[in-house]
Amino acid sequence: MKKWRTYLGMVGVVTGSMTFVPQVYQAWVTRSVGDLSIWMILILLVNVSIWLVYGITGKDKPMILANLIIMTLSLAMLYFKLTF
Repeated sequence: MKKWRTYLGMVGVVTGSMTFVPQVYQAWVTRSVGDLSIWMILILLVNVSIWLVYGITGKDKPMILANLIIMTLSLAMLYFKLTF
């Protein structure tokens, strides 16, 4: 019974993380992030950090993986915002 929950979590990891890929790719290719709010990125990083700690303390692997991926993509966006 627990396996289906893990598989569902992994599907959530993939679909949730994919939402950031087009934006990161667009920013990388165009070297333009003028319309992105730095506050949105910072709030997102705080949110993802909280969920990451929550996942770690609960030993929830899909949640940990999803938030690590989203944190990495968000940090990339922050880097682009500060350098482009």
